[in-house]
Amino acid sequence: MKILLTGFEPFGNLDSNSSWEVTSKIACHYFEEHTVCVEQLPVSFNRAGDVLSKAIQTHRPDFVLMLGQSGGAEKIKLERVALNMMDAKKADNDGFMPSELPIDKDGENAYFTNAPLKEILEEIEKEEIPSIISNSCGLYVCNCTYYKALSYCIDKGIKCLFVHLPYYDGQNGIPEGKAMLDLNIMVKAIEIIIKTI
Repeated sequence: MKILLTGFEPFGNLDSNSSWEVTSKIACHYFEEHTVCVEQLPVSFNRAGDVLSKAIQTHRPDFVLMLGQSGGAEKIKLERVALNMMDAKKADNDGFMPSELPIDKDGENAYFTNAPLKEILEEIEKEEIPSIISNSCGLYVCNCTYYKALSYCIDKGIKCLFVHLPYYDGQNGIPEGKAMLDLNIMVKAIEIIIKTI
């Protein structure tokens, strides 16, 4: 099986992103019978989908596993659904800040993942890693990119899942009092997802 694993570049006042830190570590690991290709996505409503689309066309994966950072989250979140809506409280890295705009004015209202969420969650929980199935991916760049990915992957029969990660222990610039998770624990969770799929 060929897997495309993506993470996002830093954004806001942070000089790192937990999703890319985990992606980079996974890229160095060996998976028997699996090939893992990695791609960094821009924190951009307008550009991330195009970068992802080109990566899918280049690598022709069987499974697209997308990681994003959810600041303040206490658990790893397996995202069930992406909504056809962009709404931001702060600008993306291009300075774009949409307000209740559709991602695709002619598209479906929402897309649901075609990955086996409950099976994945059970496997992660066996290792006592804090995780949850989430029914809201937010309306920022993560949701926008997930929506575009699902609209393409479902039609092509490609499995697709978005996973939100907390901040990681030792990450510079995170707000005081926010929840964090050990980077190696998050790496282990993503390895479990890959092996389960």
